[in-house]
Amino acid sequence: MTFFKYLRDHIYSILIVLVGMTFVELVLFLDPQVNFHIGTLIYTWVLAMVFLVVNLAISYMHKKAWYQQLENYQEDLSKELFGARNNEQKFIQTKINNISMEYRNELTELYQNQKDQREYTESWVHDIKVPLAALKLSQDDDLDPALIAEEIDQIDYLVDQALYFARLNNFSNDYLIQEQDLNDIVKACIRTNKRLFISKRIGINFDLTDKKVLTDEKWLSFIINQILANSLKYTDNGGKISIFTTTTNNNIELHIKDNGIGIANQDISRIFNKGFTGSNGRQSGSKSTGMGLYLTKKMVDKLGHAITVNSHPGEGTETIITFLDLPYYK
Repeated sequence: MTFFKYLRDHIYSILIVLVGMTFVELVLFLDPQVNFHIGTLIYTWVLAMVFLVVNLAISYMHKKAWYQQLENYQEDLSKELFGARNNEQKFIQTKINNISMEYRNELTELYQNQKDQREYTESWVHDIKVPLAALKLSQDDDLDPALIAEEIDQIDYLVDQALYFARLNNFSNDYLIQEQDLNDIVKACIRTNKRLFISKRIGINFDLTDKKVLTDEKWLSFIINQILANSLKYTDNGGKISIFTTTTNNNIELHIKDNGIGIANQDISRIFNKGFTGSNGRQSGSKSTGMGLYLTKKMVDKLGHAITVNSHPGEGTETIITFLDLPYYK
């Protein structure tokens, strides 16, 4: 900021001083009891103007470094603004630093989302090539129709996962919280996975409450399908999956429990990390992307529910979704 711009910003202060000084000298000049020479009045008026200009110049020089720092700060928002000397500058400095921090956080989140999207797209393209290759082979070889149907289901699963991953950042525009019948949602999810239930001869124990839960049907269906898909994947033929509800502190809890291979103790704390497959996912023949439980946790949090996983290697895994009595929405 130049000195002339600084003077223009203080034009009202200058005018007030000029008018005030002129008014005082006019009163003194018109007062019959006071004998002031006209030259003395003009001299004192000019002297007051000199002091005013000097005061503004000193004030400008005192703030010039601060103005220069503000101009330089626009070129590098990665640093915090500092150097405020008076209360006004400190107030501005605090506000600018807060806005800058929010900007940096949003920018970091945007970069991270773009990175996640790119990594997931690369992983998704790689994963979907497997069932597509199997379908191409089926045109030349006489493959079991059940195997073909399984590959089609895998493509379906990956496409759904990609769609929900893409919608995750715009969740607030794509959900509707209302009372839902948990029985209907879970039964629909079982029907979606019925082919694997039948082909692996996995039994179901089913005991759900008749009470309604506050949730979004579409997103909860995806969550349950992800959990069921994991249970079916890691449960041996002839195994069993139990689906039941309990109530704790007025909160309805949905349990999905299998008697599969379980999760290693060192993996249990990392199962919701993006891309984490663990020792089970690295087993030969496993089609694990490491994204299912990551998306599940994200969606559960956004719906205002809670999720916990209990597991013992060789005994099975139990996943519990808690529908909070007073859910919060994000």
